[in-house]
Amino acid sequence: MNISPVGDPIHDDFYSVAGSGIPDDVVLEFNTSVGVVNVTPDFVRPHLALVGRLPTSIPVGGAMLRLTSPTASVSNLVSVTVSAGPPQPVRLLQAGDEKTRPYTIAFVANPGIEAAVGAIFSTDPVLANRPGYHNVVVHCFRNLFGIAEDILRQNAVDTRIRLVSIFDATRPADPANSLAHEVPQSNVMETRRSVLAPFLASFGVVADIVLVIHGSTTHIRASAWFTSDDPILAGTAYTLDGPRTHGHFPRIPGSAAIYVFLDQSGLTVIHEFGHAASDFNNGKVIDLYNDGGDGTGFLINKRFRATAGSAIPADFAIYNGVTFPADAVRDSLGYPGNWRSYQATAIDGSRPNLMDNYWQNSDPQLCRLDELTYAWLKDRLDAKLSRV
Repeated sequence: MNISPVGDPIHDDFYSVAGSGIPDDVVLEFNTSVGVVNVTPDFVRPHLALVGRLPTSIPVGGAMLRLTSPTASVSNLVSVTVSAGPPQPVRLLQAGDEKTRPYTIAFVANPGIEAAVGAIFSTDPVLANRPGYHNVVVHCFRNLFGIAEDILRQNAVDTRIRLVSIFDATRPADPANSLAHEVPQSNVMETRRSVLAPFLASFGVVADIVLVIHGSTTHIRASAWFTSDDPILAGTAYTLDGPRTHGHFPRIPGSAAIYVFLDQSGLTVIHEFGHAASDFNNGKVIDLYNDGGDGTGFLINKRFRATAGSAIPADFAIYNGVTFPADAVRDSLGYPGNWRSYQATAIDGSRPNLMDNYWQNSDPQLCRLDELTYAWLKDRLDAKLSRV
């Protein structure tokens, strides 16, 4: 296990160690002047070990760090300096590709919430709950990179993504810093997408996807906005009901509002990522648990029959010359009799689609995407990762 710490170890802050061949049962071993302190990471992949909050039991000062495991050889020793804090406002969790603009997911503690009616802004309670924020970010790692759906693990994609956290309790709840908005007459929170890029830029961060963590007690249901690719910059062409393009760079990042105390047994984070990673103009990935469309724009994962009684076509779509069949039975759920919509064949037809009502499965985290959406999202990620 060749390792390289990502940043300095700071009490009560995130701490991650990059490397290779890291097993699931790894432990961070800090050899200090007063003895050895072992820390079990909260999330592990072969290339990364993440600690949600570094414990204060590690003495401040110099230490030698290595990774140990009962099933693998010990890693190399690295000299580190442990500090008492405070935690950093911007914390790099994974570097990603070594390039100017690596594909980036940003986790952000929301400074302010805009009320459903009127331009009224209030401080987001999440700023007073740093432990809760750290806990849900660790859950985001598990939900994005550690469940049955491997769209963000295939071909080691997760090793190439830059991951960064922003938590700045000094930011005021004003229009420039309030990243969330209450959707009127609902319990849904949405992002204020127009302010995301400027907010991140003030911290020197540019992101493709922004997960806004909030602590509202009334608007706890998640929602997402699609990416708006920059049509002026480079892209990769594809065909699906005509010629289209995967833009390499976002003009406005995709985003989702995530409740700090969300039910962690579900797929909320990766489900919302599925929306956010798609594009307003060249392909939207939308919800499959209702019969409706999504206003204007081209849909990737839903089609409509002329009437509810019409037969579902055998073929869903032709993508880059490959025919993807339709799902005639809506995997394990079945289509209601009054629905016109239908979807593509699921990767795992015994379970609901990840973009459908995954709560109907006994273990939601086993649900997968459909074959077409998986292929399309894979190519879209590859296109963005290819940018220079």
